[in-house]
Amino acid sequence: MELPTKANLNKLLNELEELNEEVVEVDGHFLKAGQCYRYEISPPHVLFNTDCPETLKQKISSILTKYLPPNETSSQ
Repeated sequence: MELPTKANLNKLLNELEELNEEVVEVDGHFLKAGQCYRYEISPPHVLFNTDCPETLKQKISSILTKYLPPNETSSQ
């Protein structure tokens, strides 16, 4: 399983860090986006909370698609 290059990993993590500061609404409560998911590097994957908004999932998927090798994003 191929990992992202170091440069791409840094870019990916920077974008996720920026996204984590956004506020999302979950069941009437406002949370930072980073509270709705967890990104792990080895192997690269994302675990979403069951109530994570679909729009946030789409944003994260878009970020991953930019920086991970094509075969790594197919498991999203």
